[in-house]
Amino acid sequence: MSFFGSKRGIAVIAALLLLLFLFRPAVQGLRNRISNSIASAVGRRVSIDRVRFRILPRPGFDLEGLVIYDDPAFGAEPMIRAQDVFAAIRFRSLVRGRLEIATLSATEPSINIVRNNEGRWNLASLLERNAQIPAAPTQKAPSERRPAFPYLEASGARINFKIGQAKKSFALTDADVALWQESENSWGARLKAQPVRTDFNLTDTGKLQMNATWQRASDLHQTPLRLSMTWQNGQLGQITQLLTGKDRGWRGGVDLTANVTGTPEALAVESRAAIGGFHRYDILERRSVRLGSSCRGTYNAVTNSLADLLCEAPVRGGRFRLSGKAGTLTTNPSYDLTLSAEEVPVASVFDFLHEAKKQLPGDLTADGLLDAEFHAVRNGVTPAHLTGTGTAAGVRLSSNGGKDLVAIGDIPLTLVSEARCCKAARAGNKERSKANDAEPAEAHLRIGPASVAVNAAAPISAGGWIAAGGYRFFLRGDAGLKNLFRLENVFGMPAAQATAEGEALLDVSISGPWQGLAPPLSLGTAQLRKVRAEVRGLNIPIEITAATVTLAPDGVAVQKIAAETGSTHWSGSVSAPRHCAPACVFQFDLAADRISSGNLAEWFAPHPAKRPWYRILSSDEFRRPSPLVALQAHGRLHVARFEIKKMLATQLTTEVAVDGGKITLTALHAQLLQGTHRGRWAIDAAAQPVRYHGEGALLNVSLAQVGELMNDPWISGSADGRFDLETFGGSFRDLLANADGKLQFVMRNGSLGHVEIPGGNGPMSVHRFAGDLRLKNGVWELWRGRLESHDGVYEVSGTASAGRGIDFVFTRGDEYAWNLTGTLAEPQAAPVDRTEISAETSQKAGGQAPTRPKDRPER
Repeated sequence: MSFFGSKRGIAVIAALLLLLFLFRPAVQGLRNRISNSIASAVGRRVSIDRVRFRILPRPGFDLEGLVIYDDPAFGAEPMIRAQDVFAAIRFRSLVRGRLEIATLSATEPSINIVRNNEGRWNLASLLERNAQIPAAPTQKAPSERRPAFPYLEASGARINFKIGQAKKSFALTDADVALWQESENSWGARLKAQPVRTDFNLTDTGKLQMNATWQRASDLHQTPLRLSMTWQNGQLGQITQLLTGKDRGWRGGVDLTANVTGTPEALAVESRAAIGGFHRYDILERRSVRLGSSCRGTYNAVTNSLADLLCEAPVRGGRFRLSGKAGTLTTNPSYDLTLSAEEVPVASVFDFLHEAKKQLPGDLTADGLLDAEFHAVRNGVTPAHLTGTGTAAGVRLSSNGGKDLVAIGDIPLTLVSEARCCKAARAGNKERSKANDAEPAEAHLRIGPASVAVNAAAPISAGGWIAAGGYRFFLRGDAGLKNLFRLENVFGMPAAQATAEGEALLDVSISGPWQGLAPPLSLGTAQLRKVRAEVRGLNIPIEITAATVTLAPDGVAVQKIAAETGSTHWSGSVSAPRHCAPACVFQFDLAADRISSGNLAEWFAPHPAKRPWYRILSSDEFRRPSPLVALQAHGRLHVARFEIKKMLATQLTTEVAVDGGKITLTALHAQLLQGTHRGRWAIDAAAQPVRYHGEGALLNVSLAQVGELMNDPWISGSADGRFDLETFGGSFRDLLANADGKLQFVMRNGSLGHVEIPGGNGPMSVHRFAGDLRLKNGVWELWRGRLESHDGVYEVSGTASAGRGIDFVFTRGDEYAWNLTGTLAEPQAAPVDRTEISAETSQKAGGQAPTRPKDRPER
């Protein structure tokens, strides 16, 4: 029986504890001894602010303000700083008259791990120093008299990383750390922590656990080491933000395990990584894609090189494999790597794309097998040399319940290095030079070209490339629009899904960067032929005989248009900026050979929508406003012939602005009634009923043509006029009934064919007739009329309307007056008393005459 197990030993211990309880030693005087004891164990200078002795539940010391300084070669900042530390004493050492620390437990310490400019880590230096200290194991035998290496542990620790004097944003928090000496020549350590970044608020990075053992060696590079690490339950988006400083938009659960054995000069590494539920952050329809691989190799931590690398990722009976070696992985890296794909189903590639790219059809399926082998070699400062080929054989895609079938056949794959790309361009090979115009100067994977056939139609050429910075794919050839829309749907390309059919000669590309998940950009041209398109809000289809569509980075232009709407032929161009929705403003310059008011009604007037019998009572959905009402556009319009009922305007030109259903026609010029119209019109199509407002001038119009339009030659001569007119309504009759406006006119060298003044010489001739006309509720009222005829000068006033006929008074300077009543076709003139006219005029003077516009024509 040992001394401590005997009754005598127990009595001695009890007496010693009683003495320590009754007569506590001056522990503050022990600070230096405790500091020296810890410093001897860890091989670093140690300072303590305050020491308090503790008896229960275990004898030891509460240390406040513990600081373990670092080697000056790594900086002046302490290696460990802890405010609260408990140092448990080894009881047997007190019996022998020594003070020995058994366990050193720190709460929420701050630990700095530093790599200096020479590439050495302070932690490695500490381990190398401890390997030279002849300490006994942490759990030493009772007979062992050498000081034992204490059991060092910390809870809630924060571990910071520094490169030189710069502290990195990467850190480990809530860390539980332990370090001990397992046996005479081996040590052990464990760590459990959460990785974080100090510049981001990351909460879902998973848990990192490590367990390590190593043995004593005269040279740290020869130290036998065994390390196991797991990183579990991390969220992919937060891990990418942790490692790169930016959330790349990917989601999924990350699990990583790694085992390392050997010496720093030859570490055998085995690892497994898996990402479960991989998808892009904004994709809701998922296919539960799991990405996983296993790797093994030999790593030399001294030269920072990797040998015998072999990584494999099984994929549905096939596999991806990466093998080779890599020299230094830091400055001017060198490597010799081979990536191969062996019978990888194309369906698995599209499963990955479905989770990585939006708008791919949910029922998209793929057939085919991928086989390829690519080789990458770099030797120090020389550029990488990339070679290799592959084939995706028998590729067929299907979506929309099998209605959309895309047969691609065999797709060649070629890995092109930067040097090979540029050398081919300099060689003067025209075909290759032309291809390189669309390919990047950096190393890339060339895909195709291959023939793409949609639903057994004639094939078109497709191909492209993928590089580290981005991608680009092209389509060239003749394609039917319906098949083109199907192809766009299958590949999730941005497209205007119009109801259209016809043909197009394509030379377009889809490109974009990987960074930021930017949407793809389409560029190129399309020659449209025999296209029939239906546009919501337009009652008749648009027949496009030919047009050229140009897709530029900043806009879309449709040029060289030759089209028809009904009997109207159009030509010109239309353009719009890109990425402007919903406030896109179209620019146009269009010409039409013939437009009539009947055409406009046929094109735009609402028609009862055809609907199933079971929706006969729910008509609200068919009363939605036309999308043309929300159109915003600006441009110029040319119309060779514009017909309003029987009236014909020719050579019409105007500037048109459309904004939310409001149409403004400015600088409207036209040849009308053998004269000229100049003015401005505004149409508010968003209002119900539609409202119109026009103002402008009529110059040298033929009044005889006005009579012809009215089927009665009641007037002849020419006239000028200025008008300001407002009206509203859904029919021509409503427009006349609701009109309100002013007309200032001057008539010259004509006649009023049905007006005969008693005593005159036949129909009244007109040398000059000027006045102001006011239109209100379908009634024309003449003010300040002055008519110069061969038999005198007349003052004319009165009214005219379709319902009540005419009622005018002609007053001549020789005090004769006549009242003209009836209709324009059959007017009746009768003499009247001048005194009655004067009385009537005085009575009307109490009212207010129409305001005369400032630009009234000369009389």
